[in-house]
Amino acid sequence: MTAANLTLQQSAFIDSIGDTDISINFLELGILPGKEIKLLKKAPFGGPMAFLIEENIIALRQQEAILINLKS
Repeated sequence: MTAANLTLQQSAFIDSIGDTDISINFLELGILPGKEIKLLKKAPFGGPMAFLIEENIIALRQQEAILINLKS
């Protein structure tokens, strides 16, 4: 399961980040394995998604959210 699969207000813990060019950006933003992530809002038609990680709200594209693997 990935962060893109979360439903509104659902939360889960991050297991790993996919290995891509932007994975270092995720780490800089505090998107780290072991942290809790919660989906706050989701734009229609595959638009951006707003996630709460600790006390920070981070907006990601759906193709970026797919890279965040969650613990099952």
